[in-house]
Amino acid sequence: MSEERTMIVSKIERGTVIDKIPAGKSLQLIYMLHITGDEMKTVAVGIHVNSASMGKKDILKLTNRDLSGAELNKIWLIAPDAVISTIKDYQVSDKRPISSMRSGNEFEGVLKCNNPTCATNFNEPVKNKFILMDRDPLLVRCYYCDRVMIEDNIKDQLGM
Repeated sequence: MSEERTMIVSKIERGTVIDKIPAGKSLQLIYMLHITGDEMKTVAVGIHVNSASMGKKDILKLTNRDLSGAELNKIWLIAPDAVISTIKDYQVSDKRPISSMRSGNEFEGVLKCNNPTCATNFNEPVKNKFILMDRDPLLVRCYYCDRVMIEDNIKDQLGM
């Protein structure tokens, strides 16, 4: 007997779908992406959705929303195996794993170094840049001063 597959949430005309989010992490992404509900755009959230490859997963559908590089970096920190789909005219125009949109473990535009004497905190012509050290627990190191930031500091800055 074949199992019938149905969509829990309808297709979107234009926007972004973030798929293969680890189960239970979609609400963290919503906060990090500063989605408050005041935007007057439809946001569909699937939490603990059945997945053949993951068992359970989360999924976000964001209408009329494109993601910036900094937003992609934030997603990558929390959901490194996520798949990002760009939707145009109800069709997937681009679909890629977030890991293929980046190279290496360095990222910028997401966090501020918590070392008050770091060059990035003194109007120097450098952007905050970090190196991912570990995911569990989440640890990053400042590219310039080598200060290590722990998961609690990172989550505070990301608004989680």
